[in-house]
Parts: sequence; structure tokens; C-alpha cells
Amino acid sequence: MLVFTAVAIADEPPPFDAGFENRLGLTFSPDGQTAYWVEWDGKWGSRATTLQTIYFSSQRDGVWSAPAPVPFSGKYDYKDPVVSPDGAWLYFISDRPSGDTDGETDSNIWRYNLVDEGPMEFLSVNSDAEEYSPFVTESGALYFASDRPGGYGQGDIYRADGLDGGFGVPKLLGPKINSEFGEWNLWVAADESEMIFESSSRPTNISIPGDLYYSRGTDAGWSNAVPIESLNSAGSDLMPRLHPDGKTLYYTTAPLGGHARIVGVEWPLASE
Repeated sequence: MLVFTAVAIADEPPPFDAGFENRLGLTFSPDGQTAYWVEWDGKWGSRATTLQTIYFSSQRDGVWSAPAPVPFSGKYDYKDPVVSPDGAWLYFISDRPSGDTDGETDSNIWRYNLVDEGPMEFLSVNSDAEEYSPFVTESGALYFASDRPGGYGQGDIYRADGLDGGFGVPKLLGPKINSEFGEWNLWVAADESEMIFESSSRPTNISIPGDLYYSRGTDAGWSNAVPIESLNSAGSDLMPRLHPDGKTLYYTTAPLGGHARIVGVEWPLASE
């Protein structure tokens, strides 16, 4: 089994702090000039005391701007941001209703046009269940997690082909990725050569709430996912995101009853 060694870079960079108790899911635009992340108040594992909000900061002449909420913030939770490889769309999760007749409060995948500064689109891949952590690749494929019926366990990872600006029918990834437990909160390399995701409750976990796992994409499909023991802790470890320069992997770690923070490690991880 692969064993990974991680070299820590630093905790969350100072500019990426809007002053709330929790910070999660630091991600960047493809050119590395804009950062997005989520902040809110409340203890990890408990109900949030403020809305989860996506913040952003842009860099100009080496200086990062003060954190600001994305334009569509307010009234609903917004989380799990990621920018498409072409820089045109910000994908995220929200519990906002899909229309005037939508009375459900489940989490769904949306996207916001960064070029035209709107509109927002509700994606066709959504279900009546919960969706989590969208990620788009260079081929236009969409990966995401969902607890919809028909999967292997508590939550599973799906892939939908990109089709003329939209997406095909989501397909459940196989047992080398998914399990009878829970799979969530993923990162996929733009060329689909690597994947890191959070899994909960697996016997190989350090913590029940969630550990990070790694899989390599091959011509035969995804390899058996293995835990990244050097990153995993007694708390929750989730939301892996690779910086566009390919040198730093950011992820979120949070002790139960504590607060979430973002840390960075050198990438690629050394393995043996």
C-alpha cells in the first residue's frame, strides 16, 4: 500500500481570513490570481450560528485585496466553491430553492458565470437528495458526491460527462473509490489522473468523521483508494484543493467541537 509523507507549508495564508471562526475549502482561479473559500461561525460538528458564505480575494501587483463575499451571498448557505478550468464558472453548493415552487432545503450544485457576473444556474445533475463538492475537469466532466439512493453507502462519488455546456447522466464510480461507508468532498486533477476525497467511517480511518484518501487514474480506471495517513488527524480532514502552480495542496482540518482551519502541504506528496 502507498504510504505518503507530507511536508507542511503553513496554515491558511493571512489574506484569506474574513474574521469568522471557521475557514474551509481554499481554492483558486486557474491563473492563481483570485482565491475563494468559505467562512462561518459555530463549532465543528454543531449547527452553524451564521450562514456559510463564500469569500474571495484578488491579487494585483503582489497584494491581495480585502476579503469580500461573492455577489450572490445572503439568505442561504453557500459552500464548496471551485472554479472551472477555463475560469468562466464558479461552481458551488447551496440550499437555496431552485424555483418558486421548490420547498425543499436540500443542498444542490449551482454555478455562477464569472465572465458575465451572472446568472446562476441550477444543474440538471441534482437530485432530491443532498449533493456535495462539485469539481470540473478539462474534458468538461463533472465529479461530485451525493447521498442519493442507489449508491454503495452513506454517500458516493459520481461523474457526469460534459455535453455542450451541460452535463450527461451522472454515473456512480466503482468500488475502488466508493464503499459501504461515506465518500465526500473531493478534488480531481484537471486531466483526471489523480483524485483525493474524504471518506467517513471506514475501518482504515484514523477518525470516524472523515479522513483523506488518494486514488490514481489509469487506463483501466481508478486505482484502489488508500488513506493519506500523514495528513489525517483525529478530527475531520476534508476539502483538498491543489494550487494552480501544482506545488501546494490545501485542505481543511477540524477537531470535533473546535473550528475548521486551512493548511497547506508540498505537492506532490512523497510516497513509498
